[in-house]
Amino acid sequence: MLQVLAIGLISAGIYALFAVGIVLVYRGTKVLTFAGGEVGTAALYVAAFLVTDHGMPWVVGALAAVLIAAAAGLAFEAGLVRWSREADPVVTSILTVALSATIFATEFNLHGNNPTTLETPVRIGSGLDVDGVIVSPIQIAAIVVAALLGFGLQSFLRRTDFGLAILAAADDAPATLLVGVRVSRIRLVLWASSFGLAAVAALLVEPTVGFITPGYASTLYLGGLAAAVIGGLDSLPGAVVGATVLGLAQAFADKYFKGLGLSGLSYVVTLTLLLVVLLVRSYAPEIRKRLAAPVEVTA
Repeated sequence: MLQVLAIGLISAGIYALFAVGIVLVYRGTKVLTFAGGEVGTAALYVAAFLVTDHGMPWVVGALAAVLIAAAAGLAFEAGLVRWSREADPVVTSILTVALSATIFATEFNLHGNNPTTLETPVRIGSGLDVDGVIVSPIQIAAIVVAALLGFGLQSFLRRTDFGLAILAAADDAPATLLVGVRVSRIRLVLWASSFGLAAVAALLVEPTVGFITPGYASTLYLGGLAAAVIGGLDSLPGAVVGATVLGLAQAFADKYFKGLGLSGLSYVVTLTLLLVVLLVRSYAPEIRKRLAAPVEVTA
């Protein structure tokens, strides 16, 4: 059982980091972004170029990767998102799909399918032994960082002027402008933060896999998307909770149902969870209404 918990929490930490970035943008703009996976992969290539190819310290490469990812978020918002501001949020979501495809094509043209390595700051195989599962310091860091971001950013949004401005801009941008809040600056910060978080997530998961290829982080990013939906797209703590539920469910299924020979078991679990959550949310108001209805007593 401890093995399942350890493996599930490792996956949860990865999913949660991506999910927090997704929810952060959605809360502030009502746009669902699909670009985080490839942004994270591109950030890893930047880190590998500096660390593996040019011998710089891992910290330098990681910092450069996060800053470049954040700069890409600024450029994307200023160059494309800003001009589609009056359009339906679905249009902007499609732009993120196009950005992801463009980054993937660029990575493939530059590197092909050849795996690229990134020197890690810790020795592979070292860490905490949990019932035979080695949980590395990087994996522990991913879990801790995800929890701190999810609950810390929620507090930031509710208790600071800038956080309240983000929420107000999402609900009513014209009214927010009238009170002197620069909505354009808020959206720049949101996109930069989301892309930066994608880079952080990719950097924290890379030591577990050990190599980088085009599309490397996109599969994990799909898990982040699912976690964000499960936890509620408007809730940053919910993103962490959704990631935990998804990670543990996948680990449980892999432990106890792998012998059935089902291919793509993790995808089956993810889809099942999504369907259950969406069905519950769809029928919950009606169920509550019926439960709250007064019972007629006949003589």
